Amino acid sequence: RKGRRMGRTATLARVFQSLRIVVNEEDEALVDVFEHSAPALVRPGGRLVVLSYHSMEDRATKRVIRDGSVRGTRGGAAIEKDIYGNIVGKRRPWKPLGKKRKADEKEVEVN
Repeated sequence: RKGRRMGRTATLARVFQSLRIVVNEEDEALVDVFEHSAPALVRPGGRLVVLSYHSMEDRATKRVIRDGSVRGTRGGAAIEKDIYGNIVGKRRPWKPLGKKRKADEKEVEVN
């Protein structure tokens, strides 16, 4: 019984999250921040820090860093490079620094 109830609760939470994203236009806010606001506010050589709380935000962040656009490239096409490995055409606006990090048990407990 407990397993079934938790399954319903998780499903309802996902439905509510989806409705919230649509009603608050969170997807459009992400596009605006990543493609317009952040490039205008961050100085050259500066850092953009992104904390994502669900997969939509995580996916958008990865696309922006990889392709320079929230919508990404068609079919996940790679950036075109010359024979020396230099990017040809439009350069990426962001350079990834390090790997994603996950909190350890101690930090989760403190929070």
